Amino acid sequence: MIDRILADLNKTEGIKGSMVVGKDGLVIATQLPGGLDAELIGAMASAAFGAAERTAAEIGQGKLEQTMIEGEFGKTIMTDAGEGILVVLTDAKVNLGLIRISMKRATEKIRSAF
Repeated sequence: MIDRILADLNKTEGIKGSMVVGKDGLVIATQLPGGLDAELIGAMASAAFGAAERTAAEIGQGKLEQTMIEGEFGKTIMTDAGEGILVVLTDAKVNLGLIRISMKRATEKIRSAF
């Protein structure tokens, strides 16, 4: 079920791959391109999201909804998906509005799947 949601999400222009990881960093589902270490990405994404959650709470911004890491070759966008974290890898130049709308829809479906 979640694999299908990710496959549909990956059809969005600019998305290179996606995955759902538990808050503990364990991979729940993945639709990443070959050559990427899903276990490593999952662990790192979980750690980054956890740090961002603590930061948001400490500076009074409430519950973290989304965080993004922007690099020279692309973006990693992470969204709270209830029991897990939706992680999306994109190209460097993407329509962030379109990506966010697609992620919001996917997140709602993932929450329902849990």
